Amino acid sequence: MSVALLLVTHKNIGNDMLIITSSILNEELNNTACIEVPLDADIDIIKNQVANVLTKLSTDEGVLILTDSYGSTPCNIANEFLDNKNRTLVSGLNLPMLIRVMNYRSLPLAELKDVAIEGGKHGIKSTKD
Repeated sequence: MSVALLLVTHKNIGNDMLIITSSILNEELNNTACIEVPLDADIDIIKNQVANVLTKLSTDEGVLILTDSYGSTPCNIANEFLDNKNRTLVSGLNLPMLIRVMNYRSLPLAELKDVAIEGGKHGIKSTKD
């Protein structure tokens, strides 16, 4: 089994990143879900969607929640679901982070969180250096 993965992002970001990651890795991304938040979203409806998705994921190994922008509405909503110590949130989602997470899903949640952060950081480069 692996850590469950939930992306909570602005509209047109999370699902596209999952599709691209699946294509790059040439595999189906199991135990993974995405909630995309439109700019005019009813927050209570989105919270209900997150709660519903969390009941459908296999969460025995924990849940890593990835959001696109720290302090944004998707991040703030996701943060409300961290009352359980078996869930953690990493913000600043980028494609290198997501690919790295998918390659190391068998790690324990605490280690996978660190892998996500390092993957995201290592994916940011300047081509002039």
